[in-house]
Amino acid sequence: MQRIIDSHFHIWDPSVQPLSWLDGTDGSITRRYDMDCLKRAYASYNEQHPDAAVNFIGGVYVEVDTDDTSLEDRLLSENHDPLLLATSMRSTVGPAMRVPLYAHGIREPLHTPASPRGRCLQDDFIRGLQLMADKNMPFDACVRVDELDDLAQACEQVPEATVIVDHMGNISDLHNLESSSDALHRLGELPNVYVKVSGYPTDDLRFVSTLLDLAQAAFSNKRLLYASNWPVVGLYADFDSHLSILLNRFAGDDDFFFNNARNAYHIVERKIS
Repeated sequence: MQRIIDSHFHIWDPSVQPLSWLDGTDGSITRRYDMDCLKRAYASYNEQHPDAAVNFIGGVYVEVDTDDTSLEDRLLSENHDPLLLATSMRSTVGPAMRVPLYAHGIREPLHTPASPRGRCLQDDFIRGLQLMADKNMPFDACVRVDELDDLAQACEQVPEATVIVDHMGNISDLHNLESSSDALHRLGELPNVYVKVSGYPTDDLRFVSTLLDLAQAAFSNKRLLYASNWPVVGLYADFDSHLSILLNRFAGDDDFFFNNARNAYHIVERKIS
């Protein structure tokens, strides 16, 4: 049975947390999600696919672009679920950034309307990324697909930084796959850059196959991470089809499904049974 660390999931409660971005969605994920919901998603997958059942070890919580990050910091500090293996919390990257002491990594959303174009090339961002590298703290990079070149430039300036590219750089179709190929290869040449294989629609299997070909060509198999993007995956694909495709593609690859997330986020062995 394949062991899995899910390197990218979210939990939230809209009745408690301000999440204004949900107003722009179709409403299907505007409800409370907790760790038990995530466990049920994997349990349901196993029930529906008994011949390809997985052993869900736990995962990495990634910040949810809330309007109240202090509340998010507190809620996660109080969450002691054993399957919550690591957290990538919200901060504004720079020399004076504030970081929750329990955080394994940091994400500043670079793909939202609030983030100025070229943000990751600003001097304060580069200095903050350098300080994160000095502290051996990974940065989750979620960028607009047409700013992958900017991200590559930033990472090339701080090659010692551990940077984890979220959602395959937000490549969503064959057109932006072709235009982003060079940037992904540049990122893949840097030894401390990882990429999460998530965030893309799964209805066009030709596109998915081409995208996964690109991921494997650009990145070492030690720097590809399985990620679900649950529950946001429900807005553009579905959890089961995403997992099934990757189980078929990366069958038996413990690095992809388990080890790489542990290494990228420095998940200590005692956390994993």
